[in-house]
This record gives sequence, C-alpha cells and structure tokens, in this order.
Amino acid sequence: MVETRGYTYFAIATDNAELELSEFKKYLTIAPTKFEKMFERGTVPKFTKWKYASGELKNPHFFEEVEKLITALHPYKEEFKKLKVAYPDLNFFLEVVIYLGDESPGLHFSNTTIEFLNYLGAEIDCDIYNDK
Repeated sequence: MVETRGYTYFAIATDNAELELSEFKKYLTIAPTKFEKMFERGTVPKFTKWKYASGELKNPHFFEEVEKLITALHPYKEEFKKLKVAYPDLNFFLEVVIYLGDESPGLHFSNTTIEFLNYLGAEIDCDIYNDK
C-alpha cells in the first residue's frame, strides 16, 4: 500500500534578490521554518522565499493541517500586513502539496482560512502528484 502524504506551508516570495532575512525580522516576530535566498545555489531558488511549514503528513486530512497552520499564523496577521505595505512586491501564498497514494485525501478551506488569506491578498496553490 502506498501512503498518501504531503505538506502545507505559508510562504512569502519575492524576486528581489537583495531582500535578506534580517528585513523580514524587522516586521515579523514569527520565525520561518525555512528561508531561501534567491539564487543561493546557483540558478535556484528562483525567488527569495520565507516559509512557515507544517512538516510532512502521512495519510493527511489536509483541512485539519491547513487549519492548524492558519491558527498558528493568525496572531501575526498585522505583522504580515505591515511587511506587505513596506514591500509591495512580495507575494503571499498558501501551498498544499499532495502525493497521492492508495487513500484519497480530503481538502477544503474554512471561512477563517479564506478570510485570513484574503486579508493578506494571498493566493492558494495546490500541487497534486501521483506517487504510485
């Protein structure tokens, strides 16, 4: 049996190669789970990216994980907004990545999640891969 697995994260991305983690720290009191500087490994990554991730999930109920993620981020909503005002070229998004196995995952977004993402002008991106 192949397990369905995946992960979720909230990301802030920019093609501003000069933006450092220190600039994010001026506005955000929440630390990222990962920070990647544009082109730090040659031609990748293609964007500077601040990420806050849930970690890998197996046979996930993605709704629950998205809710946990948004609940963790919600207290920092105003900080994210101030960062966006300071750097209007930033893009915010919620990423859901699913590797399909034998079980079908569930995914939907609550009003709380939609309101949070809408407030920040964030997008939702779902990538689904066949892992069989």
